[in-house]
Amino acid sequence: MFEENNANRGTEIHRRERFDPGPELRSLMAEGPMSVLEAEECPAGRTGWLATGYDETRQVLGSDKFSAKLLFGGTAAGRIWPGFLGQYDPPEHTRLRRMVASAFTFRRMRDFRPQVELIVKATLDDIEATGGPVDFVPRFAWPIATTVICDFLGIPRDDQADLSRALHASRSERSGKRRVAAGNKFWTYMGQVAAQTRRDPGDDMFGAVVREHGDDITDAELLGVAAFVMGASGDQVARFLAAGAWLMVEHPEQFAVLRDEPDSVPDWLNEVARYLTSDEKTTPRVALEDVYVGDQLVKAGDAVTCSLLASNRRKFPDPEDRFDITREKPAHVTFGHGIHHCLGRPLAEMVFRAAIPALAHRFPKLRLAEPGREIKLGPPPFDVEALSLDW
Repeated sequence: MFEENNANRGTEIHRRERFDPGPELRSLMAEGPMSVLEAEECPAGRTGWLATGYDETRQVLGSDKFSAKLLFGGTAAGRIWPGFLGQYDPPEHTRLRRMVASAFTFRRMRDFRPQVELIVKATLDDIEATGGPVDFVPRFAWPIATTVICDFLGIPRDDQADLSRALHASRSERSGKRRVAAGNKFWTYMGQVAAQTRRDPGDDMFGAVVREHGDDITDAELLGVAAFVMGASGDQVARFLAAGAWLMVEHPEQFAVLRDEPDSVPDWLNEVARYLTSDEKTTPRVALEDVYVGDQLVKAGDAVTCSLLASNRRKFPDPEDRFDITREKPAHVTFGHGIHHCLGRPLAEMVFRAAIPALAHRFPKLRLAEPGREIKLGPPPFDVEALSLDW
């Protein structure tokens, strides 16, 4: 249970106070860029570390001296889910990522951008026609995210609503039985998508993978990649859009600059991504040999969880740790680093660059419908449960 314990505690300490790290993470950050989460009490015991330093996080995520596999303890130990790139090490990771990355070329992103813009416009049209107040989580964040990802994957529009509900329920249902049922429904459908793509590859993402690498990718890997991309991308993009809309109403003067003087804030998305850090942490990385991370010796078998939230905030320590859309070239690790750097970043950033400015232009007076009401956050990763806005 060693890695599992570290992963679970890593979730608890990342509970936020609005956009900011909570008190427990702040306390660990104060201890230094590397702090102990857990230490086994035995002669050959392993240590679970938390990296909160920007340089330390980049070192761990960029080093071949750490493994992304769950190697010790826990129910998933030693098991790799086919197609789930985050659980692979080279050379298997290199082989599979190379095949999937072929679907994220600059040309494909450029050609897909008009479709993204149409999805954003249609979503904002629906919101405006409905009239405020509107909950922007189910009406703005999730429709844009899931429609874009589904269209990119080639999932028919008639199936998208049910698939989106199943994906959302698999993450948010409070009942374990309902979560499992929703997850099984999602997984079954993605299996059908993979099988159909194998029989008749279209012009979508997985059609491109099958056409170019069909003999080199197994059915299990194709299914896993489909579920991984849909699950990770749909969920992460939706959470980012909800948090971004909330950030906009909290800092209207800064987003007015984005709306009225966009050429003056060329790095706005990097700053929004840095400040929000919608995925607060990585899964633990296991040291394959003794290695110094910064000044700290991490022994072979130790696990390091990297806090992306803390690392991004440490890069601009107090009093500079504030949201500043005019900040020039703010460095961040929101999309990870190294070989596991987010594969879908080009698609995600395309969505953000289309949706956030469009929202600022369409509703320049966007505001909280109930200013005195606390915005409720679910457990990490950064999950705005409801966001009632008016204009």
